[in-house]
Amino acid sequence: MPAPSTINAAGYYDAIRSGVVVGECLLRMRSTTKGTFSLNGQTSAVTANAESKTLTTRIAGLKAVLKIKNRNRLGGTIGADVLECTRRTMRTITAAEMTEFDVGPVADIQAIMNATPNYLTATGDASIFWHHFGNLFYRGRLDGTARVLCIASDPGPTECLPFVRRSLVGDSGQKTQGFLDKLGLTRSYLLVNAFTVAMRPRAKTKGLAVLQDNLAIKASRHNFYNAIFDASALQAIVAFGGVAHKALDIWKKDRPSISSVPHFKVAHPAAVDRDGSGNDAALKQWKKTVTSLRAIVTADGDGDPQQPNFGSYFTEVDYVRIPRRDLPGVAPAYVGDDSWGRAATPRHNNCCKRPALDDSVSLLLTPPEGQGQFLAYGFLNGQLSGAKNKSSQNVAVNSFGIEI
Repeated sequence: MPAPSTINAAGYYDAIRSGVVVGECLLRMRSTTKGTFSLNGQTSAVTANAESKTLTTRIAGLKAVLKIKNRNRLGGTIGADVLECTRRTMRTITAAEMTEFDVGPVADIQAIMNATPNYLTATGDASIFWHHFGNLFYRGRLDGTARVLCIASDPGPTECLPFVRRSLVGDSGQKTQGFLDKLGLTRSYLLVNAFTVAMRPRAKTKGLAVLQDNLAIKASRHNFYNAIFDASALQAIVAFGGVAHKALDIWKKDRPSISSVPHFKVAHPAAVDRDGSGNDAALKQWKKTVTSLRAIVTADGDGDPQQPNFGSYFTEVDYVRIPRRDLPGVAPAYVGDDSWGRAATPRHNNCCKRPALDDSVSLLLTPPEGQGQFLAYGFLNGQLSGAKNKSSQNVAVNSFGIEI
């Protein structure tokens, strides 16, 4: 069942009061009936009614009543004034942050990455992985400053884009970033996968056998994990989803000393609040784990570990944009922020997907309006082979898939 309107209304808005722009406001909903509304630095409790689609609060001593017109617009009154709120997506990135980017791994780590075997050669089975999209390894700090190591399963379509090539950047990545943000972590983390190549969901049984028994792939994975463990003062390890749980168990058996670091097994972000029921075991588990980790992990100086934890539903406010410092310098500004797609009709949570009739070599990119055109990328043996537009005409792109 879909989440109620009061939950879907949660998010960031631009507010106009009696025709005058008054800035950004924020609606948080921890349940269908209770939340908070922030405007101009003031935060007030909200009482909501999902049936009448109304939100009631007090702002600077004045009663405010807002009607949920749709999931992108709120309208009503504050005292005698009219208040209109329009959802804000793709919130502004500061000029200073836009100068930040990930320069890539140091030589020793790069050498380990380069030694990763070709998955098709190592398995001899083309049905397990989308091997044409190639390897990708991490997102976050490889310089020893990571305090939390997160392990997920395998790359998704967004992560495989030629100008991204970083782990957990799409919808699941923005959910995971929200998890980290609630710990007060803005930079001191590292995210890796159990597989460096995208795994076909229907081949999960075969994939788990590869995870356990393929000596070449397992050795390369453990070499990478061990280099991270040896270089970092980790305070916690978090495994997201069953494949990552298995990868962590196999690593612990091979390297028992990692048991000295507290570790947690939680649901994969794709499974969190999947049906919008408001009674989601995976989300409850995330909330409980955040509480536990707050007592273990040292927050970054610009982080806020005292902010509200997850509520009954996963809302727009719980998504957090991927920081520019985690991405290559060539990545367009919209990468890592799919708030515009989540606000669209029909809603879509990722800017990139595989074609409905999967050909094993294509990725379909739909950027926000004004940020470029639709592109169908083709890959061959881990390398970008070209791009086409909606009319199937060739589009000239550089090695990062950027139009030239």
